[in-house]
Amino acid sequence: MSTAGLNKHKLAMVDLDGTLVFTLEANALAYARALAEYGFTLTREDYAARCDGRAYRDFLPEIMGADSPYIEAVHDRKIALYGECLTAAEPNGPLLDVLCGLKESWILALVTTASRRNVDRVLARFGLTELFDVIVTQEDVRRAKPDPACYNDLIERLGVRREDCLIFEDSASGVAAALASGCQTLVVRRGAP
Repeated sequence: MSTAGLNKHKLAMVDLDGTLVFTLEANALAYARALAEYGFTLTREDYAARCDGRAYRDFLPEIMGADSPYIEAVHDRKIALYGECLTAAEPNGPLLDVLCGLKESWILALVTTASRRNVDRVLARFGLTELFDVIVTQEDVRRAKPDPACYNDLIERLGVRREDCLIFEDSASGVAAALASGCQTLVVRRGAP
C-alpha cells in the first residue's frame, strides 16, 4: 500500500487500548476470568500495574511461570471472553474528535498489538470500523511494543516521511515504541484535556 491511493501525505497512528478506547477494565476482567479457569488470581490492580500496555507473551509467563504449557490457552480464552467484558470499555471522545478532524487530510492508522478479533469487536461496538484507512494488529507485527517495528514497518510501507507522522499512545511500552520510531508523539492520559 502506498499513500498515492489515499491522496494523503500525512499519517496519524493511534494505539487502541487505553488510547482510542479505555479498555483497562475490560481487559483486566477478561484476563482475570481466563486465568481463574487455570487456577490463577489476577486483580484489577495487579493487571493495571503489571500487564496493561504489555504483550501477553511478556506478562502471562510472569503470572503463570515461564514454563507453563497453558499461556496460549489462557490468551485464547481471554479473547473468547473479551466480548462479554466490553461493557466496561469507553471510547476516548476528545481523541475521536481530533481524529475526525484529521480524517480528510491525514491517513489514519490504528496500530495495536491487540488481536485482530478483539480489535474488530471494539471497533464494531463503538462504530469506529470506518474511521481507519489502515489497521495493524498483533498478527501483523514482528515484535511487540516497546519495539518500534509496528510503527516503522507501516511508515516504510506507506512511504510517508517521519516528519509527517504523528503517534498517539498511552502506555510506557507504547510511548517508548513511538519515540523510538522518531515520530512526533502525543501521550494520551484519561481525564487529561
